[in-house]
Amino acid sequence: MSTPSAGRPGTADPLELTTEATAAGVLVELGVVPAGTPAQARALSGGISNVVLAVAWPGGRAVLKQSLPKLRVAAEWPFDRARIVNERRCMEYLASILPAGSVPDVLAHDDDRFLFVMSHAPDGAVNWKDALLAGTVDPVTAERAGRLLGRIHGRSARNPGVAARFADQWPLVQGRVDPYHRTAAAVNPAVAALVEAEAERMLATRRTLVLGDWSPKNLLAYPDRVLALDFEVAHWGDPAFDVAFLLTHLVLKAVRRPADAGALRAAADAFLVAYAEAAGPVAPPDEHVTGELGCLLLARVDGKSVIEYLPDDEPRRAVRALAYDLLRGGDRALAPALDHAFAR
Repeated sequence: MSTPSAGRPGTADPLELTTEATAAGVLVELGVVPAGTPAQARALSGGISNVVLAVAWPGGRAVLKQSLPKLRVAAEWPFDRARIVNERRCMEYLASILPAGSVPDVLAHDDDRFLFVMSHAPDGAVNWKDALLAGTVDPVTAERAGRLLGRIHGRSARNPGVAARFADQWPLVQGRVDPYHRTAAAVNPAVAALVEAEAERMLATRRTLVLGDWSPKNLLAYPDRVLALDFEVAHWGDPAFDVAFLLTHLVLKAVRRPADAGALRAAADAFLVAYAEAAGPVAPPDEHVTGELGCLLLARVDGKSVIEYLPDDEPRRAVRALAYDLLRGGDRALAPALDHAFAR
């Protein structure tokens, strides 16, 4: 369902951001909430890039998501608001290939106002990032995350329609390559050429639907499944990016919590084994994952999206040194690279 607002008298300015006070009215406009029904909204965490509001009414609830015109970061980070349209289209595709409950359902959208409405996640979930930072490392969640990602990569790689639908690379360039790779390269001249070469290799690799934010913070763990969120960086590209993105976060948790390094290393293995089984021939070679892991680790201490739970210089220096090691490594085999990463 879409109710474009641009050019229609009496409708909101497309640049106007939805608030807790106006969210219920937007859902009424879009036909999600019946007119005259009392509804209340509350703000959820929208990360650095979105307004996210939970709206509840008698007998129902939903989540409204709208892209911000300016990201909540100190550095200048241009990212087209149409990323929300890209995310919505990705969610609609994923719902067609994944088991029910793997992603929220898109209930309505208004592309002119850069927003959509999705089903609210059921109660009973644990955010995987929160669990990892609290010291709970569940290999079953890691395995499910790997299997789900592998299914997405494996299924979409065989679909030329998906390749055409997500062919534009601007979400990757604006959302990741510029603020991550190129920004980190600019402040690390010793490895800048290696980072730039990896970015160019990645941009030239077009094999499957890549989600761009396969992170523990976007995975809700239930007793029987994981539910995935946040797909605004979705594009047709290199599967190594998604694999390395998840591994990056497991390594960073080990830097934050050294006592959990062994369990996190085992979780990485569980993720990789399940991913490879589900992805099949689309699974990327080791050297691509290792190279991208080095770039992403460097980006999370020297890019525009610095990891918030490593605020001190010493752990950031450790991550930087590890990134240098991975980028300068010889054969870039993944298993020894991970052994080195989790041993620090």
